[in-house]
Amino acid sequence: MTQRHGGGTVAEEHGKATQAAVRERNLTTALQLVLSGNGTATRAAIARRTGLTSATVSSLLAGLIADGLVIEGQLAESTGGKRATTLRVAAENHVLLALLVQPGLVRGAVVDLLGDELATVTQRAATPGSLEDVRSVVRRLVASTSARIVAVGVQVPGIADGPLIRESVQLGWTDVDLGRELAGIVDAPIHLINDADAEAIADSITSDDFGANQLFVSLSTGVGAAVIIDGEVVSGAAHRAGEIGHVPVLFGPDAPLCACGNRGCLEEIVSVTSLLGLPHGTDLEALDLAALAAAPDARERIADGARVLARALLLVAAALDVPNIVVGGAAPRLGPEFIGHLRAEAARHPVKAAMPLSFRYARVSQEHPYRGAAQYALKSALGVTWAR
Repeated sequence: MTQRHGGGTVAEEHGKATQAAVRERNLTTALQLVLSGNGTATRAAIARRTGLTSATVSSLLAGLIADGLVIEGQLAESTGGKRATTLRVAAENHVLLALLVQPGLVRGAVVDLLGDELATVTQRAATPGSLEDVRSVVRRLVASTSARIVAVGVQVPGIADGPLIRESVQLGWTDVDLGRELAGIVDAPIHLINDADAEAIADSITSDDFGANQLFVSLSTGVGAAVIIDGEVVSGAAHRAGEIGHVPVLFGPDAPLCACGNRGCLEEIVSVTSLLGLPHGTDLEALDLAALAAAPDARERIADGARVLARALLLVAAALDVPNIVVGGAAPRLGPEFIGHLRAEAARHPVKAAMPLSFRYARVSQEHPYRGAAQYALKSALGVTWAR
């Protein structure tokens, strides 16, 4: 006998929940097709792509139009019958906020639903990890737009776990709830993401030539990595996958002391600040890194650091069976010599039974620094992506 629950049978309520889930999934699919269509999608084309009936597609799009996410555009090219009306995402009505939090710098952008930056804000941090600097940047971004803010993506050098930054050595944060810290400033969900994960997402949007399995290594003031398996960023059991920066690689009393308290951490050897002999917390955005990398003492540190990093990556890549390494963060600004050293060192020490490693620099992190955090917020809030 079927149990009754909340005014209806369990079976009835389960059926309603299933129908709602199916409709939600279909709404996301329809919105993705409109977004990917770049102004050329039509109701008929969406019906063909999804296999849904014309009536169902019309109902889904009516909901998206009512929500202000989709608007009708011009008439499509004639195919012999009545010209269909095109559909496009109402990028001007809804926006995302994207923040990059670094020890000496907090940056943010208003990004529309097509990925275009509408406004940017930069604030030098008087104190590394100042939450007031983060709040200030968000206030300025909110004041710069009249559109509805769908979500906020915050990129941080640390371990992001839901609404919490569990730990960030660079920022000096432990169990910081940014959602609570930004409450009352912005009326939108806050989505936190590790900086290496965000950079990996941004890179994968425009470049898939390295396939679905790769390791993205971000070198800036710190060191982090993102593990991508079958096209998805792997978070790990405790959201710590890719946290390789504080793994000791040099040992003994002469190994450099790290900010985390250990000696010989990878971050102390191969972060861009370490490779260039710069103080911790240096604002790398304000410097000509290529010119600094050309100095003789820096070239020696870069060669030594590349050897250490390559050997560490040989182990990580062999364990994960990931043959492709993308190097991002500020590292691409060092020039071709650094990645050349990585390739040469990996080639000198091939791992038997493992695929040889391929290396390339990230292509978009410097040109579109907010893209990863914005994409993460977009997918978290609406389930869609800019990736084709």
